[in-house]
Amino acid sequence: MGEFVTSIAENAMMGLASYTYKEVCLACGVTDELAKLKETFSDVKKVVLDAEEKQRKDPHLTEWLGKLKDVCYDVDDVLDEFTFKELQMQVMNNRGNVVTLKVRTFFSRWNPLVFNIKMAHRIKGIREELDRVAAEKALFPLEERAGDWQGVHVKRETHSFVQVYDVIGRDDDKKQIIIHLLNLRLKDPGVRDTVSVISILGLGGMGKTTLAKLVYNDKRVVKNFELRMWVYVSDHFDIKRLVRDIITSATNQNCGDDESLEQLQKKLQNVLSDKHFLLVLDDVWDKSEIGVTISKWLELKALLNVGANESKIIVTTRNESVTKVMESVYVHQLKGLRQEDCKSLFLQRAFARRGEEE
Repeated sequence: MGEFVTSIAENAMMGLASYTYKEVCLACGVTDELAKLKETFSDVKKVVLDAEEKQRKDPHLTEWLGKLKDVCYDVDDVLDEFTFKELQMQVMNNRGNVVTLKVRTFFSRWNPLVFNIKMAHRIKGIREELDRVAAEKALFPLEERAGDWQGVHVKRETHSFVQVYDVIGRDDDKKQIIIHLLNLRLKDPGVRDTVSVISILGLGGMGKTTLAKLVYNDKRVVKNFELRMWVYVSDHFDIKRLVRDIITSATNQNCGDDESLEQLQKKLQNVLSDKHFLLVLDDVWDKSEIGVTISKWLELKALLNVGANESKIIVTTRNESVTKVMESVYVHQLKGLRQEDCKSLFLQRAFARRGEEE
């Protein structure tokens, strides 16, 4: 399957354990259903890793994992819908907002009692479906492998494109990073490094990648750097793969899978030599031996130090340890949006949704 069901199920488990989900079930009078959901999920997740490995030989297992994934998405949908309604109420109660009347008119048909009854039926339906999925696992010879659960998360990729007008509330963050990006000088004139690192640090889902895109595509940045490259890293900080991806991003040409690291590093030298470049390393993790380590970083940095002076690397990460390992000269701590920005974002999404429904 295209995604790791283990990761999707883990996210669903985190949602079930959250304060917001408990509030949903309490408001809807289905706290018992929540307890049953959590218990059944805990039981099913123990065999998911084994099921994912064995599904290649058994298409019925693939079908079973698909059903489980659908249930996980249903859990997320309930949480998202409750959060959406909660934010609606915050906006509706803000009498000072110039769009209050428009918002009140838009959501005037919402009845809390009807909503709670609807949600109660949905949660009960999710629990019943999960029970059916859990019962079906007995049809397969699956082994429990709970100990490996924490080591997996969803594989994804990112890109550098962004619709600037869709981004709300990050102008100040963007400004601060660009100031450091264009004006930063190495403090020690004796340092031989030609490249320095700026890190964007924040929790998952805070918008680190989006902020990096805004900076990457800013006209001043485009004009300042002779060469720009975007590479998605994820939890596996593999030097050979990263060198290959950097070359591909710089030249728009794929490298051969059979090329050695020696061949790749020579290509990289030719691409970066004396170039004033900007490299974005998106989503860098510190995961024991497979994540970034001091030795791995020093090896990659040595290969990158052939560029022109004051070349820059932007790193996005949720791990403070990564900013230290990669010797960041500036760390931008990304915080949540201001309340007004949250409301603006909500209105943007809410009225876009109405337009889609109409």
